[in-house]
Amino acid sequence: MKKSVLLVMGWLLICLSLPAQTPQGGRPRGEGRRFTAEEMAKRTTEWMVAELNLTAAQTAPVDSVNRLFAQAQQILFQSAEGDRGKLRETMTALNQEKEKALSNILTEEQLELYKKKVAERAPNRRRQR
Repeated sequence: MKKSVLLVMGWLLICLSLPAQTPQGGRPRGEGRRFTAEEMAKRTTEWMVAELNLTAAQTAPVDSVNRLFAQAQQILFQSAEGDRGKLRETMTALNQEKEKALSNILTEEQLELYKKKVAERAPNRRRQR
């Protein structure tokens, strides 16, 4: 009887610890790994190419804009010193500047789709935190 109880307890312990392992995405949960500005820009460009159907001529300028603003964003995070209010204000302004820069590259339809997709992603990002 004792052996079977210990066996069941051991099995439960193993089963409960499995979700704590690395998920399929490759990043361990709760590790808090931050992406570099280059990685963020690359991911954003890949997302925009897939979602907005960018042409080959648009991809390079969009990538440049994404790199520039990812670097600025990283600097803002480092200089905010935990002041979320200050960070929120400056990030809003930065995102508006990025949108202006993208408006010179994207078509009207792509820009509207970009705004819509970014608005859809915002609640998901808040839930992930």
